[in-house]
Amino acid sequence: MRHRFSVAALFMVALLASACATSGRGYFRPDLNDDIVLRVSQGQSEPEVTALLGIPHKKVRFDNLKSTAWDYMYKDSWGYWVAFSVMMGDDGRVVNKVSQRIEPSDRN
Repeated sequence: MRHRFSVAALFMVALLASACATSGRGYFRPDLNDDIVLRVSQGQSEPEVTALLGIPHKKVRFDNLKSTAWDYMYKDSWGYWVAFSVMMGDDGRVVNKVSQRIEPSDRN
């Protein structure tokens, strides 16, 4: 039997794996916050995103989605670490964005 996974579900799995692998290892961006990442919106160009967020600490290619995830780490307004990813399509435009809080027990 074949299982069908949504694009969002696959993206979240990749994001969480990336966050667990990199959290606490020098990728935290003190210059980013909720107000800044909320300015990223669907359709923005790569230069627009780079102007807002800077260079990502990691890029992960998803050939099946024809997109690349740009990964960032910052602390949100409540002091939690957040793994934030912007999915850039092959056309150089934002197609999605996802954020996931990282609990203190997951930082080790």
